[in-house]
Amino acid sequence: MKLACNTRMVPGNTFAEKLSKIAAFGFEGVEVRLLEDDMHPDKWDEIEKAIEESILKPSSTICITKGFMVPLDSKENLEIKIASARASLDVSARLGIGAFVTPEYRPQNPLPLWDGPRAMTKFEEELLYHLMAEVAEYAEKVNALALLEPINRYETHFYFRIQDVKELINKVASNRLKIVIDFFHMNLEESNIAESIRNGVGFIQHVQLGDSNRLLPGRGHTDFVSGFTALRQIGYAGYMALECQVPKNPSEELPKCVRYLRQCIDKSNK
Repeated sequence: MKLACNTRMVPGNTFAEKLSKIAAFGFEGVEVRLLEDDMHPDKWDEIEKAIEESILKPSSTICITKGFMVPLDSKENLEIKIASARASLDVSARLGIGAFVTPEYRPQNPLPLWDGPRAMTKFEEELLYHLMAEVAEYAEKVNALALLEPINRYETHFYFRIQDVKELINKVASNRLKIVIDFFHMNLEESNIAESIRNGVGFIQHVQLGDSNRLLPGRGHTDFVSGFTALRQIGYAGYMALECQVPKNPSEELPKCVRYLRQCIDKSNK
């Protein structure tokens, strides 16, 4: 397993400067986070050149387009979501990595407190299936992978657990849809992180790392060793990318985190 870092976590005046720092901190890969302006041809050429010249390998891409925060609650918004997903898949196809496709990411209202998360309506289920079917078809067309992330109940009401996404992928019946797991979200939603990972064999394509408090690993109470052990058991050998908050100076904290995670990886191999 290899360590990567999301570009939003590292300061830098240029994309190349960010990549240089990520490599210096000891990471092997980079999770590419792009805003819509970054995907303009003029800016994109600069970004693609920086990636080509870097020793880092891209692990996945998160494209924040105008449709990212749009709710999937109408046929009009479905078309916006489809366009957003296609733009992300176009980028991922050029880089040869998976693209995050997120049907819903926004604070829930009302918050799911004692009563838990609200269920999808039948109409929302139909929209979600239609979106995923369109995503799978386009991913096949451009030879890309779409990554679906189980997100905690406070940020979506569509799917929360690995099992939820497995069921959706099986319903669409496409090998172009894969799962990205995030230890922060799993800490909230999975009753047993290691067991859930083992049940995700054949579906898990990418891993994100954040502790129980959404800070750097080692700052909360998440048992990363058991999770990494489960990943080894299912044969996962891909990237594990930091996607969380850095509490202090990244130049000091990120190298420390790399050392901590490598210790966890070593322990998971015993």
